[in-house]
Amino acid sequence: FFSPLARKASGRCSCVESGEASVVSTMAESAENYQVAQALVAQLQGMKEEGNQIAMKISELDQERHEHSLVIATLQKLDSDRKCYRMIGGVLTERTTGEVLPAVKENMQKLEGVCNDLYARLQSKEKEMQEFQSKHNIRLARPGQPQQKAEPAAAGAAEYSV
Repeated sequence: FFSPLARKASGRCSCVESGEASVVSTMAESAENYQVAQALVAQLQGMKEEGNQIAMKISELDQERHEHSLVIATLQKLDSDRKCYRMIGGVLTERTTGEVLPAVKENMQKLEGVCNDLYARLQSKEKEMQEFQSKHNIRLARPGQPQQKAEPAAAGAAEYSV
């Protein structure tokens, strides 16, 4: 549940003004603030989803890299002229360990490079999310913790809890 906290709008306060116009105006501003809050939270959720996708891809590639290291360790123990089989694009090919080992090492180096690039992207995305949260005064509510209502940091600023 997303709830925008109080926002002072251009010096008006419905408790000071009287009449229906001020109540309707305050309600419209409140609805607009709620829509803005929902849009900001949706944008933050999108950033989180991107970060999760990057993390899942890193995990997949890490597993592949681990498998490559096991294959390399096994092939290094064998004679270079020994027959071995390698799956390339769904096709099983017959080679020697001397031919396969350099290719597997090269693939592992490429996997490491891709993992490092993805890790850098993940760190960048996390930093971007933190900056977005601080810029828009968004605090994440942890499950089981009550939401704390605080005064907005600056005049005209809104604070949102997620």
